[in-house]
Amino acid sequence: MLQKFLKLSLILSVTAILVGGCSLPSSKKAVAPAETAPIVETAPTTEAPSTNRLKKFNDYDELAQFLIDNINPETVSISNTRESAASAGAIKSLALTAAPPAVPGSTAADMPTTDSSVPNNSLDYSATNVQVAGVDEADIIKTDGVYIYALVKNELSIIKATPANEAQVVSKITFQSRPQDILINDNFLAVFGSNDQIRREPFYRDFRRQNSYTFFKVFDISNPVSPRAVRDLNFEGSYYDARLIGDYVYFLTNTPGNYIADEPLLPRVLENGQVLATKCDATLKCFAPDVYYFDIPYDSQSFLNITAINIVNNAEAIGGQAYLISHSQNLYVSQNNIYITYTQYLSEYELEQEVKQELIFSELSDSDQNKITAIQAAPGFVLNKNEKKYKVAQIIDRYWNSLDAAARAVLDKQIDAGLEKKLTEKAKDMEKTIIHKIAVSGRKIEYRAMGEVPGQLLNQFSMDENGAYFRVATTRNPQNSRLSTATADSYNNIYVLDANLKIVGSLSNLATAEKIYAVRFIGNRAYLVTFKQIDPLFVIDLTDPKKPAVLGAVKVPGFSNYLHPVDKDGNQLIGLGREAEETDSGGVKIKGLKLSLFDFTDLKNPKELDSYLIGDASSDSIALYDHKAFLYAPEKKILSLPATLYENGRLSFSGALVFTLENNQLALQGRIDHSVGGYFSQNDYWSGFSYRDNTVKRSLYIGNQLYTLSNKFLKINDLTALTETKSLELTVGGDDYIITSPAAVEPIAEMPVEAEGTEVPEDLVAPEEAAEIPAETPEAPEETAAPI
Repeated sequence: MLQKFLKLSLILSVTAILVGGCSLPSSKKAVAPAETAPIVETAPTTEAPSTNRLKKFNDYDELAQFLIDNINPETVSISNTRESAASAGAIKSLALTAAPPAVPGSTAADMPTTDSSVPNNSLDYSATNVQVAGVDEADIIKTDGVYIYALVKNELSIIKATPANEAQVVSKITFQSRPQDILINDNFLAVFGSNDQIRREPFYRDFRRQNSYTFFKVFDISNPVSPRAVRDLNFEGSYYDARLIGDYVYFLTNTPGNYIADEPLLPRVLENGQVLATKCDATLKCFAPDVYYFDIPYDSQSFLNITAINIVNNAEAIGGQAYLISHSQNLYVSQNNIYITYTQYLSEYELEQEVKQELIFSELSDSDQNKITAIQAAPGFVLNKNEKKYKVAQIIDRYWNSLDAAARAVLDKQIDAGLEKKLTEKAKDMEKTIIHKIAVSGRKIEYRAMGEVPGQLLNQFSMDENGAYFRVATTRNPQNSRLSTATADSYNNIYVLDANLKIVGSLSNLATAEKIYAVRFIGNRAYLVTFKQIDPLFVIDLTDPKKPAVLGAVKVPGFSNYLHPVDKDGNQLIGLGREAEETDSGGVKIKGLKLSLFDFTDLKNPKELDSYLIGDASSDSIALYDHKAFLYAPEKKILSLPATLYENGRLSFSGALVFTLENNQLALQGRIDHSVGGYFSQNDYWSGFSYRDNTVKRSLYIGNQLYTLSNKFLKINDLTALTETKSLELTVGGDDYIITSPAAVEPIAEMPVEAEGTEVPEDLVAPEEAAEIPAETPEAPEETAAPI
């Protein structure tokens, strides 16, 4: 059964740590210079300087010194292999101003031609459900209307999809490491994912920095029966995300920002197994990106690498830049800009330590004051920021412990009063989202601006670029404090930022005590779903960027996790989420899946036109969490959703649900079953979720045929009658779980929320209910490429 993967919140607040063996030299007494004489105002602050100015390293020596000064011992990973004196790509001092040489243009022999045997496609077909038109998102399945390219575990299947009744796998590419996503442009297909095989390579043993790697391979698919590899790249670091704009893939990876002597300063990039040099005047095969950082204290630093890869002209050198930032969480990409965000928190513990220093510093002995001054002045490679804070806190707390009970009680009241004041002053900074804006155009990548807004983003749909403005929706979560008897309520906000990411308009304190569950920006409107016990769906007017205003709201039971426009103006929306009801005790009981049709034509009277409920609380759909699993085709008047359904706590269905949307009504047209005669396939962990092999992940259409994909099958059904046209088995065997409940169109009794995510033990399945597995007749591919 589909299990939602619980992501840990990324908390940037600093915890005090003690690293043994680090101490200041005792032979010299540190004396504060006159201009930094210890006074109350010199106590260290937890806030970053207000400039937050972007800087570029002038050369790699400067980068090296920065990494040394800001070393983070918790993230350093060095292998036990011998140190290589001539580590590939090692750099000690190189100017960053050298531009890579021009790459000669490709000859006719370099560029493949289109296979004339590929038929011209006259059928309409669906593309990946993306957020921004013209910005393709990486996915596990793509189609050009004739062929389907689908990832199933370690295999990429190329399927001749039309005519549908003759569909067949024409070739397969098997990878040693499991691919995560693909992108396709013209006759070229890019495949990428974590490279878990690189550690076996002889050259990897000479890398003292033992980081993970991400592979990026490009194939010429002009002849789909015989795909040909044309580019083989490996990036040091973990895959973050990718977008395709025109011919260029903007490929994002994260790499820990560590310094290790005699190792390359920048994350390695390998092409055809060779490390690309960062000295571009010595070889054509080079990659020397500029590196940027910010003049703010770093809790920890990592490289965010943005690489531009032309997948149509694979002779063109890659371009890119690297940024040293703390973290990254959410990504939004328009046709011109990349926006990267992360949530930053202030720690109440640190604020309390700041108050204690302000109150106690002047009471300390000269010796202790000088110790604090010396600790604060120590270079980062001697004491990092966390170590400094811990050592200063030791001195302050030692003084506090030396006081008698009465004096300590007086001081505690002063500390509490000072902390209460700081918490009030810094309320907006306790939880805020940092936004980086990076312009992209072909190989050119240019950092533009940095901004911040209070609160936390939900996902990429919490952001939108509209002309010169950038709009975001945030939730300010409850803030716990030892000084408060009650936790402050959450609330929600809309912010409008200008081209420099400065706030020009805002709408705050929306839906107190609720959190955002879904957001959709459409033109001059924002649609916002919040939830605690009932679902208010707000429509926000953004016509005047400086004065966002609520136009109306619909309140219905349950909530939507995803909103999809029915028309380009946003007058109607489809919401996918869950039904919910309030219990007698005042709590909330989560129930089955829910589809809603909302209408905002009359903003004074917005309403839910129709809804459809199905399954119990254990039922689930990938489309709740992954918008690319949602297929709505207005020209076909159909909607297809992957679903795993439970009825009365028992598994009843695994496949795709197909709905029609006509005359403002949602109707279940039918179900496409991906089980094998009632058998549920083996487990598969993919992209943060636990699935069965016959869990449907995606749907698409070509002409009048609907194609649904699971690890087990690619099934083809007529869009009108949903009769099966053909079924291709992609994974053989592994059927070990029996579906016993008959499929039901209408929902049965709901289960309590505690039952969500539970599976029926196999020993509870009655043997007589087990269906027999039908004879398997998988089609063999015409041609299979060698493993890669």
